Amino acid sequence: MRLIPSRLNLKQRVILALTALVALFVIMQGSLAYLSMVEQEDELVDELVLAEARRLATRVGHDEFTGVQATALLTLSPHFSGWLAGNDGKVSPGPLPVALRGLPVGPHLIKDSDAELHAYVMPTADGLLYVQYNAEQHEEKVRQFGFYLIGLGALCIVLAALMARQIASIVVAPLERLARLLGEWAPGTMPADERDEEARLLTAFRRVQERFEEGIAHEREFVANARHEIRTPLTALRTDLEMLALNAGAELQQRLQRAITSVDEIAGALDLAHTLAQQRAQNAEPVDLGLCIDAAWASLAGVAGTEGLGFSNRVAPGVSVVADRHALLTILRNLIRNAAEHAAATNCTVTHTARGIEVADDGVGIAAADLPLVFDRYHRGRRVDAPDQALHGERGLGLAIARQIADLNGWQLTVESSAGRGTCFILGLNSA
Repeated sequence: MRLIPSRLNLKQRVILALTALVALFVIMQGSLAYLSMVEQEDELVDELVLAEARRLATRVGHDEFTGVQATALLTLSPHFSGWLAGNDGKVSPGPLPVALRGLPVGPHLIKDSDAELHAYVMPTADGLLYVQYNAEQHEEKVRQFGFYLIGLGALCIVLAALMARQIASIVVAPLERLARLLGEWAPGTMPADERDEEARLLTAFRRVQERFEEGIAHEREFVANARHEIRTPLTALRTDLEMLALNAGAELQQRLQRAITSVDEIAGALDLAHTLAQQRAQNAEPVDLGLCIDAAWASLAGVAGTEGLGFSNRVAPGVSVVADRHALLTILRNLIRNAAEHAAATNCTVTHTARGIEVADDGVGIAAADLPLVFDRYHRGRRVDAPDQALHGERGLGLAIARQIADLNGWQLTVESSAGRGTCFILGLNSA
């Protein structure tokens, strides 16, 4: 069962909830105060009746307390009344009220439609002493106190409702701003009840979600279309290059073979882009790690910075890893290219240790403050790019792509470095 009607808008629900909480607190506190007042009033009246009964008991025991004296003594104030039921059966100063007859010794509370009576029965040497007190005036005071509590509670609830309106405006204002900004970014039809902030926000979020999903769908469609359309001319180009290589000389055949390798890399890059767009890793297979590293280095022939870079592949022959070959090749190529283009290194070494594949250079290193950001897109904290490279939007993408591919395949790509002491990238993956 809903305590707050759903037809109310968010601000109204906040106001109602805050006001209800304050009202509940005020009612509970007022009830406790009233009940405490009633209990204290009863205790005070009982103590007053007991004190009066003890006072009269001390007077009843005197020898001169007889007849007229008893009548005068037991005729008390308008609120107090007293009777003495003697041992001889006589009651002074008059008949004992019906409500008091048969009461045992001790305090008693007698309620009827007209008044609330507090009585006390006390034994004496001359008989039983009955003292009665009409507490109607005290009950009237308690009722007045209750009315005061009701008025004060109502005032508190009204003030709470006014404050709740202000608080609700403050609480809901960020949601209204967010809904407005999302609505401006992804405009569309607003819900029928524009006053409902929750509905407006949910509608705006749904429109943004639809826009994101539409963008992702377009991206995947573009990659799939490009992959499909480029593969056909690439296949034809590769076939022509292979035919030319059959009758070419040694030098030309070497160039043609490099061109064929480049065509294969383009096809692999298209497959990798499709894989990244689909967020789904390709099937792994045994890969000769040493040959894969050599292929990554060979693919960088002619890239700026590789001419003066000393490269060393220290992976023992026959070492095999289970991986997607093109994904591994892309990561290694980006890591080696990073050393060649951005690290100002003179040597780059690739080894295979218990930690994984390590690509180390002796370049300028990375400052400690930049290490957490080194895999972020377009971050160039420690890079020493040539001036002409600043015109291109590809700076800072290689390491980000390498980390994205590693994460997609369940590998761990980390970096160790310090300024002026070189950098070492570690790619952790399972060996076959």
